[in-house]
Amino acid sequence: MRRQSVLGALVGVGALSIAMGAQQSGPRVLRVQSLNVSDNLYVLSGGGGHTLALTIDSGVVIVDTKLAGWGRPLLEAVQSLTDRPVTTIINTHTHSDHTGSNAELGSVTEIVAHRNTKTNMERMDAFKGSSARFLPNKTFDDRLSLLDGIDRIDLYYFGQGHTDGDTVVVFPAKRVAHMGDLFPSKAAPFIDTANGGSGVAYPETLAKAVTALAGVNPRIVTGHGPLPPGSPIMMMTNLKDLQEYADFTRDFLEAVRAARKAGKNVDEAAASLNLPDRYKSYGMERARANVEAIYKELSK
Repeated sequence: MRRQSVLGALVGVGALSIAMGAQQSGPRVLRVQSLNVSDNLYVLSGGGGHTLALTIDSGVVIVDTKLAGWGRPLLEAVQSLTDRPVTTIINTHTHSDHTGSNAELGSVTEIVAHRNTKTNMERMDAFKGSSARFLPNKTFDDRLSLLDGIDRIDLYYFGQGHTDGDTVVVFPAKRVAHMGDLFPSKAAPFIDTANGGSGVAYPETLAKAVTALAGVNPRIVTGHGPLPPGSPIMMMTNLKDLQEYADFTRDFLEAVRAARKAGKNVDEAAASLNLPDRYKSYGMERARANVEAIYKELSK
């Protein structure tokens, strides 16, 4: 497999970057960055959510396929690592920056996702009509394992959070986990209530993830990034940061509960959230939207 010939270069320089012009109007250039995180497991960043590529003798497993139009650069990046075809896609959730190029990876025979994610994807225009064949054809409820030995992949569903179908993808022998947008970055998350997301359930879902991953103690690939500043692998973090993020969602929820109990409206609550100083570097662009979503949940 071709990855054998490029692995030394990846280790030596840290990353392999592939840039090419998109087949679209305007001068935009697409860029996929491939970074080796294990002997045959790579992170591909750019074009939407972070992607993982696992190269094995029978083919390539891709975790998340980025935005539509990124299939070609994604395949170019994979082809720089191996001459094997992409055979399997795992979608961590429904959003188009993680499922957008499903239809552009033509050699795929298996698409895997949580049962709720398939239901959510079925409502998307991108998967209507003849494109329905790019929907997941293998689903699970709580846990599913693929492959075996050092390449085993464990898929977990811990409950509602970003959506109601967020999958955590774990490579236990490689001590790597992809959180998708359940842990997007150190920022207030996007709570997609239209696709079953829940600000009330979010802290408990993350707490379950922390408990389940404790025995693996993995390096964690976030849905987006970069984080934390100064990390040698900018889209990767660890179990300690996942625990902090779980604490953040719990403290955020309790601050919203307190504001609501004090009779504050959504705007007043968002403007006066009382959060511990350890979250002062967190992005809060979605804070008001999260307050509104939680208020609506609590009023039901």
